[in-house]
Amino acid sequence: MKIVIIGAFDRYNYGDLLFPLVIEKQLNSQGIEAEFEFFGLVKSDLSAVGGLPTEGLQEFYEKCDNPDEKVNVIIAGGEALGVTWNSLYAALNPLFQKINKRHVRISKFFNLNRFAQKILKGRTELPFVFDKKDFQGVNSVILNSLGGSGLTAKIFSKYYFFKNKLLKADYFAVRDRITLSNLAQEGIKADLFPDSAILMSEFYPLTWLEAKVSPEVKAYVSENRGEYAFVQINKKTTTGKLDIIADQVDRIYSEGKTSICLCPIGKALDHDDDVALRDLGSRLTCPYRYFDADTIWDIMYLIGKSKCYVGTSLHGAITAMSYAVPHVGLKVEKLNAYLGSWGVVGNDFAVEFSDTFKQFQVAKNLTKRDLELSRDIQFREIKKAFAKMAEVMH
Repeated sequence: MKIVIIGAFDRYNYGDLLFPLVIEKQLNSQGIEAEFEFFGLVKSDLSAVGGLPTEGLQEFYEKCDNPDEKVNVIIAGGEALGVTWNSLYAALNPLFQKINKRHVRISKFFNLNRFAQKILKGRTELPFVFDKKDFQGVNSVILNSLGGSGLTAKIFSKYYFFKNKLLKADYFAVRDRITLSNLAQEGIKADLFPDSAILMSEFYPLTWLEAKVSPEVKAYVSENRGEYAFVQINKKTTTGKLDIIADQVDRIYSEGKTSICLCPIGKALDHDDDVALRDLGSRLTCPYRYFDADTIWDIMYLIGKSKCYVGTSLHGAITAMSYAVPHVGLKVEKLNAYLGSWGVVGNDFAVEFSDTFKQFQVAKNLTKRDLELSRDIQFREIKKAFAKMAEVMH
């Protein structure tokens, strides 16, 4: 069996790099004997930071077009529903990122999606919206626990083919109830399963990670013995709010008697966690340690051994969930949607920046049993998802 996995694995963004690793390991653990290949928009090799090498988009099309060796295609995860060529290209090209920041204004007189599609030689109007009839050599198209909390009726009316392509998917699962509801309003059924990255602690236990992390991270974790908060923010949603966030982080340190570790999760263009965190650090009155996220293993280990994760990143929160660590989600739509679907009662929402310390107190008082129960429910459900996925591949 041949399985090709496509996603944004060609940029250093923590969540995107996790998907292909976990998908391959889980399918292998179920006894699926397959040849796996990984594809992004461009050829890349992020193995130095823990990712997998990818082939580019044209190689992906070549694989899908070969009727003699049919493949099963997995859209790996993330907010892939309705994602445009221009938003994906903006994460790879600094000049185009600057143009894309004005996409709402520019799109009134110029089709940025079409422009980026031509640059990348995309064959479908949206990058990850296609069915097996679009190619000669595809057995099945699998949409794996995708997010679409921002899907609107406007998107369906703009892209006339959208609904029809989704209805033709051989397997279609979404990761939160808001996405499920958005689809239901358009007459589209999907399964609700957790994000597949939740399984990371099964494949990468803390003892394994300890041998993979940088000496600086290992020393910090050993010295602080679970008495630090892992704090992360992105630039896009926190601009103009950094003084509020700094005040809340200072309170976690002083009133919460907790050390502060700042570490980016999304370093790709259009995420810019590192830029936002350095700015935040300059506003803190409390001492803190900054790590530059040299690898995904450093990020995973720092969160897994922390007292609490505090941040805007969905996959930061999912990492905390996987290792049964308390977590505070800061106001981001897709994070709020996920916590609302899978979070512990009382901590099943993302909070306003001004409520960070208040929610930190709630989160750190959750019992280990509650956190493990939430994690184990997600483990059970995602394993059901992979079993169902395996049934449609041949």
